[in-house]
Amino acid sequence: MPKMNWMGPAMLSLSTRNCQMPNHIRPRLPLAPRQTAFASGLVRSVAAFLMLLVGGSSIAQEFRLANHLGGKTAKANTPDFTLTTKIYFAGERKPNSVHKNIFAEGVIYSVSESDPRFLTVFDLNQSMIVLLDQQTKTRCSVSMDELTRLTARADAAVTDPTRRDRLGMNAKVNSLGNLRYEMTYPGVRYEVEGVVPPSPAMAIANAQLVDWACRLNIVRPRGLPPFGRMRLNDELWKQSLIGVKTKLSIDRNGAEGEPVMKANLNIESAWSEGIDDDAQRQIDRAMGYRVVYKQVNWNKFAD
Repeated sequence: MPKMNWMGPAMLSLSTRNCQMPNHIRPRLPLAPRQTAFASGLVRSVAAFLMLLVGGSSIAQEFRLANHLGGKTAKANTPDFTLTTKIYFAGERKPNSVHKNIFAEGVIYSVSESDPRFLTVFDLNQSMIVLLDQQTKTRCSVSMDELTRLTARADAAVTDPTRRDRLGMNAKVNSLGNLRYEMTYPGVRYEVEGVVPPSPAMAIANAQLVDWACRLNIVRPRGLPPFGRMRLNDELWKQSLIGVKTKLSIDRNGAEGEPVMKANLNIESAWSEGIDDDAQRQIDRAMGYRVVYKQVNWNKFAD
């Protein structure tokens, strides 16, 4: 069985790096050391890349959760908590992957216990995502504002209805009752059970994590294209829910040059309020790495 690569509750993927996002909407971020250089370089490269695909004018779908929620989380209203997610291949008792997301004072620290090389910091206070590589001792930073613009451009670039369906861009979320929802699009089916957390702010913070992780997935591809997952996340956010049990069936047959992907997965998530000693150590470690690790451009960061 291949290991799962899981970066938070958004980022389910098989271990292959050859994901299903078509190459023509997978621009790589040209990260520059300074924010201004990063922004201008990203705009130029993405604009040139996507203009090759867009015939006439097109209007982006409403992948805009990040805009709804804003770039920041109010510290006073969001309690600190940890969300642990385990992924199982259907029928197996031992999780294939265990992932921990630590929510603390407007910053989310995303740690894979199965593959601890990489740490991802979603800094909502500074509107920045920081990737940390403990093996090479390097880091790279991605502006959330640029990811928001890139998502809209990637969405607008795909105008063919069949392609949009296969990417999950047109996926509809249906209620099954009792806080359960399902979503299907070609080759993919989600069924998720939600729970109302102790604080509505916890649901907002989790929705922000999933949304930003999905946007990051567009430029750092892992498994399924993120658009369908973004729609499902949007529905859970509207209902103030956190998904705690998810069944995901993938049966992608390789149409239109996509890789074949088949999997039946059970995903379980549980939270604990507050920050325990282990979570605090993870926070302290990530904060230290952000200071001492060498900043590198996106194309030099490990993929």
